[in-house]
Amino acid sequence: MLDQVTINTHSSIKITEGKALYFDPFRITEVSRDADIIFVTHDHYDHFSPEDIAKVMKDDTVFVAPASTASLIREKYGIPSERVVVVAPGDSLEVLGIPVEVIASYNPAKPFHPKANGWVGFVVTVGGLRYYICGDMDITPEGKEVKCDVLLVPCGGTYTLDYKEAAEFTAILQPKYVIPMHYGDPVGKKEDGRAFEKEAKKLAPETEVVIKLG
Repeated sequence: MLDQVTINTHSSIKITEGKALYFDPFRITEVSRDADIIFVTHDHYDHFSPEDIAKVMKDDTVFVAPASTASLIREKYGIPSERVVVVAPGDSLEVLGIPVEVIASYNPAKPFHPKANGWVGFVVTVGGLRYYICGDMDITPEGKEVKCDVLLVPCGGTYTLDYKEAAEFTAILQPKYVIPMHYGDPVGKKEDGRAFEKEAKKLAPETEVVIKLG
């Protein structure tokens, strides 16, 4: 199910549907250099990892990132400006022909991901499906308004939704599929994915839970 989606670890996602899309590459074990687009949600070490980006980027990879992270990308790799797309919450654009919507990603009641930082999640439409990659967040007004077919939701707690909150968020959005992420290592328990699955089946029985991580 959803074979075009892989999670390397944590929130390190790859969607292969015509083009190779990477989100927050982290702990990449093999050098592939096949990324057409690399999306970065924010600049914490487990989401912006220069050494892992180097394993998947190629000479014409396009980067999509909020302003603070985009400046780090240009500084680290000397990427020309035309290959670094700077985005902010609320933006709607196309990147290499792929529709992209940019969603605010933050913790309303925690200090870890302030709304003022302008950090983001992404909705990308490929292969006829709308994928919502949340980034690091809790339930937000902006997130509750997203329409998606596939929800990739953090559920490890502390810095993000925990598994119960992630199931509640799934029930609000009612996607066709949901993939839990951001648990096991370096934050959350490896059992969080299955705990989320059990909770989501109660709160959002019409949504199919797809486990890709552990």
